[in-house]
Amino acid sequence: MGWCIKWGFGMLAAVMSFPASSLAAIDVLVDSRAGVQKISPYIYGKNITGINDTEKDAQDETKIASEDSTIQRMNEIGFRFFRANSGNNATRYNWRKKLTVHPDWYNNVYEHDWDITAKTIQDKLPSANAMYALQLSGYAASTTANNFNDWDFYQTNGAWAKSTLDLAGGGEVSADGQTALKTGDYRLYNEEWPADSTVAILNHWKDNLKLDMKRFEYWSMDNEMEIWDGTHSDLPLTVTQQFLVERYLDVAKKARAAWKDVKLTGPVTANEWQWCGVKSDPNAGEDRNYCWLEYFIKKVAEAQKTSGVKLLDVLDIHWYPAEKSYEERINWHRVFFDTTYVYSGANGIKNVNGGWDNSINKEFIFKRLNDWMNAYFGENHGIGLGLTETDITSDDAMLTALVYASFLGTFMDHGVELFSPWGWGAGMDEVAHLFIRYGHDFRVASTSNNDSLVSAYSSVTEALDSMTIILVNRSEKESQSVNLSVENFDANSAAKTLTLSGLVGETFVSHTKNALQSGNAVVAAGKISLELPAKSITAILLTNRNPNAIPKRAIRAVQKKTGTPRYVNGRVAKKNRNASHPMPTFAK
Repeated sequence: MGWCIKWGFGMLAAVMSFPASSLAAIDVLVDSRAGVQKISPYIYGKNITGINDTEKDAQDETKIASEDSTIQRMNEIGFRFFRANSGNNATRYNWRKKLTVHPDWYNNVYEHDWDITAKTIQDKLPSANAMYALQLSGYAASTTANNFNDWDFYQTNGAWAKSTLDLAGGGEVSADGQTALKTGDYRLYNEEWPADSTVAILNHWKDNLKLDMKRFEYWSMDNEMEIWDGTHSDLPLTVTQQFLVERYLDVAKKARAAWKDVKLTGPVTANEWQWCGVKSDPNAGEDRNYCWLEYFIKKVAEAQKTSGVKLLDVLDIHWYPAEKSYEERINWHRVFFDTTYVYSGANGIKNVNGGWDNSINKEFIFKRLNDWMNAYFGENHGIGLGLTETDITSDDAMLTALVYASFLGTFMDHGVELFSPWGWGAGMDEVAHLFIRYGHDFRVASTSNNDSLVSAYSSVTEALDSMTIILVNRSEKESQSVNLSVENFDANSAAKTLTLSGLVGETFVSHTKNALQSGNAVVAAGKISLELPAKSITAILLTNRNPNAIPKRAIRAVQKKTGTPRYVNGRVAKKNRNASHPMPTFAK
């Protein structure tokens, strides 16, 4: 690997403590003809909240006003993708009865109507596509009649009972609310829900609701199946690798038969420990122990080759990092592809070879997934990568913004297909707005000779008439001089800059009222000198005096093989789950 990436965790910490005068200028090179790759618009996403999903709420004036405010804000930012299935609550969604089980709230059943939210997204959020979910457990909610009376318990005892107890269906709880004296009967609030029932929602939306199904291509294959014995402990399920693959394949085949253009995402693993942490059935006769994600890829590839039916479109995982220090958080983006980064949170990955190996301390999880998919599916398999839940927020809005920008830039560079954080904190709206509204469709290669400290993430239009370079300065306390060179792009001499720095709390209001600080830069013979504030994100907006469109042969689709390495010869070419769970149009 190149010298850029060899700045490790310790070196970054040391750099951050140097006085400003000792920091040498960083050289950044951007080449509009190198590493050209289509950016997936669906990395600009989030798990959506604030959309009314019952008939009652959809007629409540106060809730309508709140929803309108939420929609206006999301349109101002310009989101391109929403995960709209509500995570754990998706597992037992009954689209016919518009009900679902809430496993984090006594397994009580409440009304939810995805038909309503899908129509709202289609009609009022025109720039975004949305992802819902298919159910794999074999069960769905049946009735609200047997809910645990949580409010009565609260009024009697002055506190809520422990919400993860299985109390729906006639359960009984101790007076202190901490112990289930009698577990509820799951049969009193669930019904059997085979694969045919769950995939029937596809034809219901297409034929009955007449939705534009291109807006709803992605379907999550349930949610965090490997922890069902904890999150859905009321159900009689034996969670093994073999069981989960069997359930996945049954639904995947029937979903593809129902709609050939569906995009299936799975296995939607819960966290770093679970990436490898599912046990095999000891009687299954496997040739060896496998990391769960490798086993899933292997078995789906085998089934796909046997059936001739495509069974996976996006390899989708979740990750909830827990580190607290600035130095560790600012490096989180390196966990996905960086083969040299020693990650202090490496834990479950120590089982990557089928048994515990304490010497393994480097994750590069997305690279591992790409390598396994190449090995089992073959080259040019066309399967993307997705991270559809994470929480990278902190009390420091600027740190959150820096981490989020680093994730987006890394995913741009490596062709990740889906990204929708679960946790959403101050600073993230600002970053999403900057990348979406001022970035372009095609990633081009960027080099920094100190990439751990200052990274460049660059994009251009297909016509090559505009370029946006986003510089992320991760130094906690010091400003940083940057010498920027742009090749194969005849930039006009005057450039606009937009900077985010010193964010405190939520600052984003709208496209025209936000924390972006406007400035100017001078371009001379393709070179720009800049001084980046400490803890800052700066976009340089360039225009081309002599635009010459990108040759079609030079454009790569969203990379779905091995990812685009950020460093080539120095040049750019839980143990346990720890997290609870007027529209603008954009010329692109």
